[in-house]
Amino acid sequence: MSVQIRAIYESSYLNIISTIFKNLGLPSLIDRLVPVDPQCQTRASDVVWLLTLDILSGRQALVHVERWAHDIDLPKLIRPGLSPSWFNDDAIARHLDRLYDANIHAVLSACLVQIYKKEGIPLRVFHADTTDVSVYGTYESASPDALQITHGYNRHHRWQKQIGFGLIGNEDGIPFYGDVHDGNLPDKTWNPEVLSRVQKQLKQAKIEDEWIYVADSAAMTKDTLAQTKAANAFLITRGPSSLRIVKTALAKADAQDTPWSDPFSFAEKNGATYRVWETTSTYEGHSVRLIVVESSALDQRKGKTLEKERNQEAEFLRQKQPQWESRLFSCREDAEQSLASLKASLRLRFHRVEASVEAIVRPKKRRGRPKKGAEPDMETVYALRLNVEFDQDAWEQERRKASRFVLVTTVPEEWKGQPMNAKEILKLYKGQISVEMNFSFLKDPFFTDEIYVKKPERVAVLGYLFLLALAIYRVFQRRVRQFITPEHPLKGAGGRKLTRPTGQAIFQLFWYVRVVLLELPDGRIQRALGQPLTYEQRRILQGLGMDESIYV
Repeated sequence: MSVQIRAIYESSYLNIISTIFKNLGLPSLIDRLVPVDPQCQTRASDVVWLLTLDILSGRQALVHVERWAHDIDLPKLIRPGLSPSWFNDDAIARHLDRLYDANIHAVLSACLVQIYKKEGIPLRVFHADTTDVSVYGTYESASPDALQITHGYNRHHRWQKQIGFGLIGNEDGIPFYGDVHDGNLPDKTWNPEVLSRVQKQLKQAKIEDEWIYVADSAAMTKDTLAQTKAANAFLITRGPSSLRIVKTALAKADAQDTPWSDPFSFAEKNGATYRVWETTSTYEGHSVRLIVVESSALDQRKGKTLEKERNQEAEFLRQKQPQWESRLFSCREDAEQSLASLKASLRLRFHRVEASVEAIVRPKKRRGRPKKGAEPDMETVYALRLNVEFDQDAWEQERRKASRFVLVTTVPEEWKGQPMNAKEILKLYKGQISVEMNFSFLKDPFFTDEIYVKKPERVAVLGYLFLLALAIYRVFQRRVRQFITPEHPLKGAGGRKLTRPTGQAIFQLFWYVRVVLLELPDGRIQRALGQPLTYEQRRILQGLGMDESIYV
């Protein structure tokens, strides 16, 4: 009797993700929070585990899960004894309902706190923001407290049916807090509410140290400032340009004697340079520091607006100049009065106009035919002459103003023994991109795609599972980046040298890893790799504390 091939699995990177999920202790934690039902062949942790792999596999989540479960090495990925048929739509739906009844938000929060503890991630600075995600389908619920799936305009001004995601995480993008909320919840309401919840989450984790909350301009409200203080935290946010204290700070920054800092940058190559200047003020009874930032990298949207305004001003002058110069005055006083009025009305930002009154001597027009040989009478009239020039200095000044923004913070000048000067505050604020990258993940069709389920409660649970999958993805990326350095880069697809590889770039290296399931002559089952692992694959596994045994 020969060796028989029972199955071939396209395992790729799923075994790595599964190992991380298990090493973080998430299955046992979930089973403790959502007790095992003795009548069920599967556990809630099994379904969460499988759906996390499903989300990160690039498939459309919750579509033909049972069929997909036949195509993966289920006993190796999750636990022995599982049958793919146990993950049919009805079984998954029942577990989604059980997760919702067990308070899915509390389940996710416990998982995120455990991830931070297991990974030893410092709880120092958190970045917060919200986004919306499209959903599709007709949703019915008997509970008025269920997630409200609403119609609204997304951030690209498109009308859609949507839910909201809120995230708070560190600079590596690992969420510490996440929620799925109503599609029409405004950020100004979300910020103070979530600060209170994070405070409770920290207390449950027995963490009562000070921390810094970084958010966008919607956090600049009386309620958020008050709740930040109550949560034993400090705030860093961008001041809205409509705010009086922000306008005042920007006006002071225009003064010639303003002591701007020397230019500096955070990137090693081709990065933007910054100058900062700091002042203080009060807002709604709170003392705040105002940091005016000037960036060499003009915001693309503001740059387009300036170009449009400059072109409109140039076109206005081109059309009006012939009209102004064609008007004639019978006396110099009238011409000069008209010139003064014109100068007062012209409020030009990007052009310089030099104007003067010119005397024009011309034959005086009379009625009838002039007598033969008679000398014509002459008259003097006056016209305006304008010379329009583009004002390069004014243009540069407007660009500088447009590249300025104001950060508002309650962080003291020294915190935990570390100077928190204006440059450090700006550096912390720039870490806000980490949460924005997480939103790119949540909206990436490769991972999440559309959401199709029947009940709002299940939409909420699936949303929380997306957040958990995001946390696992970021942990994986963070672990790899710790041993991939500029001195020892990773050789990615196409031979590219990667010094800070994304999770997806690492996934690509494992796409063609196959596991062959063999039946030996004595009936035993044995796994083998379809082909040996490459150097880069073995290097990644070794850096993660794993080896090929996670496959075989």
